[in-house]
Amino acid sequence: MIFKTLATAKAITDKIGPNILDSIFPASCPLCGEGVANAHTLCGECYDQLPNAPEAYCLRCGGDTVKAELGCGRCLVVNDSPDRVYFPFTYNRGIAKLLVGYKFADYSEWCRLIANLCWLRLQEDLCWEEPDIILPVPLHPWRFIARRYNQSALLAGELAKKLDRPMVTNGLKRIKMTKPQTHLSQLGRVANVQDAFKADHNKVTGRAILLVDDVFTTGATMTSAVKELKRAGAKRVSVLCVARTLKE
Repeated sequence: MIFKTLATAKAITDKIGPNILDSIFPASCPLCGEGVANAHTLCGECYDQLPNAPEAYCLRCGGDTVKAELGCGRCLVVNDSPDRVYFPFTYNRGIAKLLVGYKFADYSEWCRLIANLCWLRLQEDLCWEEPDIILPVPLHPWRFIARRYNQSALLAGELAKKLDRPMVTNGLKRIKMTKPQTHLSQLGRVANVQDAFKADHNKVTGRAILLVDDVFTTGATMTSAVKELKRAGAKRVSVLCVARTLKE
């Protein structure tokens, strides 16, 4: 009798709870505050103002090129680049506000919104990839303790649901406590993340992997992670970053 009553109460809560909460706390666009029909979305005006992906970049390493190319001069001679990189947005205006709040202001609940935005722009490409597993770029344990969540893992989890693929959080570990990359030169970034990762052969060997992170600047972090995954026997490593910065 008790279990039946609890089940009935849960069913009622599941049915009317969201409607009650929506009436008390109506969903709003996180960028402008305007009301929206559903949570985890932007208003139409803010969505239309989001920056498009860069028009010209290497589709393998993400570096600057004159036009979109599947392999720049560097990629043709160095085998540590991803097999493919995807950027739904350029890092400026609205998407920067979303990512800064998500990463540093404890708005971890925005992970579903950001994943939805990526999916709207990249669904066809990501379905074509058919990854075996989804991997987030890991944080060092001490940084994870300080931040309390890994923004890349939350995003990877949402994308894994959309792709109906498993997310593996222990396939790649960060074993080196690196400095923040923000104020380092390009050479400094490369040195900072050199040998920063360790892959689990049992988790990645022979697998097609989609590696997920938030922002792509010089690509140093991704290159280091991809190099380690391929060394461990990954069959294919593709990369999704929410936004790519542009050189001024």
